[in-house]
Amino acid sequence: MDKTIGSTAQAVSEIGDGATVMIGGFGGSGAPIELIHALIDKGPRNLTVINNNAGNGRIGIAAMIDAGMVRKMICSFPRSSDPRAFTDKYLAGEIELELVPQGTLAERIRAGGAGIPAFYTPTAYGTELAEGKVIAEFDGRHYVQERWLKADFAIVKAEIGDTHGNLTYNKAGRNFNPLMCMAAAKTIAQVSSIVPVGGIDPEHVVTPGIFVDRLVAVPRSPTGRRAHPSRSGLRMTIDTRPINTREDIKLSNAQIAWRAAQDIADGAYVNLGIGFPEMVARYQPPGREAIFHTENGILNFGEPPAQGEEDWDLINAGKKAVTLKPGAAFFHHADSFAMVRGGHLDVAILGAYQVAQNGDLANWRVGSKGVPAVGGAMDLVHGAKQVCVITEHVTKTGEPKLVETCTFPLTGVACITRVYTSHAVIDIVDGRFVLREKLAAMSEKELQAMTGAPLHVDGPVADLVVPKL
Repeated sequence: MDKTIGSTAQAVSEIGDGATVMIGGFGGSGAPIELIHALIDKGPRNLTVINNNAGNGRIGIAAMIDAGMVRKMICSFPRSSDPRAFTDKYLAGEIELELVPQGTLAERIRAGGAGIPAFYTPTAYGTELAEGKVIAEFDGRHYVQERWLKADFAIVKAEIGDTHGNLTYNKAGRNFNPLMCMAAAKTIAQVSSIVPVGGIDPEHVVTPGIFVDRLVAVPRSPTGRRAHPSRSGLRMTIDTRPINTREDIKLSNAQIAWRAAQDIADGAYVNLGIGFPEMVARYQPPGREAIFHTENGILNFGEPPAQGEEDWDLINAGKKAVTLKPGAAFFHHADSFAMVRGGHLDVAILGAYQVAQNGDLANWRVGSKGVPAVGGAMDLVHGAKQVCVITEHVTKTGEPKLVETCTFPLTGVACITRVYTSHAVIDIVDGRFVLREKLAAMSEKELQAMTGAPLHVDGPVADLVVPKL
């Protein structure tokens, strides 16, 4: 038995018009770019493509969309740093979108590969993404029924394959790839190298060859480091401006992140939302160690690498390069969200458009216009033991972000327990905002004027510490 194919063109030769194609990868990590471009050269039309994202820049899935090959995207987060290809066609009504929470997407793919036609998840309950779906109650909690996802073809990227199709992966490059291998009628894998059967220790096989039909070798770059396929690098920037003048008194984003970090217990397992919440990792108190989880399959990642040392198979959920701490682990997307939905995370810290006084959260879209993108937030709010928000207290136009009732589409129902803002720390207790800390220079009356629901006090209100960062 030898599953190797001589060229990427030959590998994708059977993919025709109207096919449903799963494409592995998370951003550029584990993305089978060379197979995608071989498929573009072949040019099948009216494809349904399943991936976490909808492409970025002008290569990969974005190039497929540009070429008019894609009829429908099934994905979690179609927005990107350079989303022109998908955005233009979506807003023009030229491409269909089925938006699926990230953990649900992973589990639907896993279920397809495991022969399970439907399952229940708490993710998306009470949101517009659950409308029209079967809702059931188990042990006093509501769950949404979701259906399996299967495909005609999966094109994936792995690190080493043997001639029987057994695969290993590079770092966080596994993400959706092992799941998609299981869920497709035919799986095509590009690998950095192909070894004879027996060349992979059975203990190191991640995807058994029974799930793989074709292998094609695409050697990695001469440097040996995985370059990002669409841009030279993303690095996190932090607002470290000092506290502002009395006319506009508030904490900087970095100061809010610092305050949130002080409440994370030693040894806690923590997920940080993309963007602003990622800053929290930089401000762990001395003597405490949090273990950070990222949805795309890393536990215990650390600081960004030095400029020029990025490995784009080693990224966080925001597609930013990270390093590893001792004791780190890699895993695929379904295991990652089993950690989330199974209640194994101690804390999740997210951003917000609005938080209601009963703990409802809105943070994935602000209305019907534009491109919606949900990511993993709907999974996190129903899985972590404690879900907190860090945010400005008001919008750029001065509208309250803490409100009686959310007017934007919900991410989760009654899921937030604490909010860290630019002006205060506020708990949500029995459907009420309870003030715990505030800036010393601001009165409770001034703070109330900036808040869209009553602030309650049930004990001493401490002064909010303003760190010098």
